[in-house]
Amino acid sequence: MEKSRRPKTKRKANSKWNYSIKNLLTPKCIPVIQGVLLTIVIAYLFYKSIFGIFIGIILVPFWCRLAKIEQQKKRKARILIEFKELMMLIVASLQTGYSLEKALLQSEKELKRLYPKDSVLLPLVHVMNQKISMNIQLEKAFFEFAKSVDLEEAISLAEIISFAKRSGGNYGKNIKDTAMKLEENLSIKQEIETITTEKRLELKVMCVMPLAILAYITLTSGAFIAPLYGNLLGIVIMTGCLMGYGALIMLGRRIIEINI
Repeated sequence: MEKSRRPKTKRKANSKWNYSIKNLLTPKCIPVIQGVLLTIVIAYLFYKSIFGIFIGIILVPFWCRLAKIEQQKKRKARILIEFKELMMLIVASLQTGYSLEKALLQSEKELKRLYPKDSVLLPLVHVMNQKISMNIQLEKAFFEFAKSVDLEEAISLAEIISFAKRSGGNYGKNIKDTAMKLEENLSIKQEIETITTEKRLELKVMCVMPLAILAYITLTSGAFIAPLYGNLLGIVIMTGCLMGYGALIMLGRRIIEINI
């Protein structure tokens, strides 16, 4: 008998559709999708016209900018925590008798163990150690690392290392003192974050409520607000309400934002 020509394993179907969905769900595309959906909601609730999309389309870059600011804040908070861990690892290595160059290399290995997958700081530390291995001056490599990290504490530490390299100094003590100050700063920020968590939640609810109320009135008592649609005066009033709504959201965000 002839052998069956059917393959033993099933071929996987072409996953171009799944691949395109994954591309749409990247961190860069999600704010754009959210902004487009918000534009459609606003066009319906405030104007009940397809032309309202052209007015609301300015919300997409505005929403993307807000999302970018939030991502930058989260990234900076994560870098701050990892940088404190890095300094404590450097101090521990220096106390065992390593030179600063070896301490930085050993700290990279330990940081990789602490954050094996999702470290923000690890790639920057790796680049710094690569520069040092290529005979670039340590203080120069560390200063470039500090600029890429974009933390005041990192830049201050780079200046301390540069000064100590020229005039001699206790690296361990300087780095440990900087780590202790950073830990105090982090503790204060965490306390503020805990105190303002409830207020942030209240702000999110207050931002959603006007849209929810308008949607409820539109669906249950559309005739009550019908005069606001389809005429110039209604467009002006609804546009003014929309601008005031956005201004109050920004004001609320600024009130609960505390920088130290």
